[in-house]
Amino acid sequence: MAINRNKMFAKVRRGAANIDSQELFSRTQRKAYELFEKKGYTHGDDWTDWLKAERLVKKELGIR
Repeated sequence: MAINRNKMFAKVRRGAANIDSQELFSRTQRKAYELFEKKGYTHGDDWTDWLKAERLVKKELGIR
């Protein structure tokens, strides 16, 4: 999965606190893998899993 990492390495505002975008990337990566596991390691939906994971992680952190 090719991701433009330059855009990922910035500070992300979360309420009164900041979360490093590397941390956001790592959490998204772990969540995407969890989704992949739950689907029985079915290949072919990597972008769908990634985008869903990103939405879930941002929701957990209160990021829009």
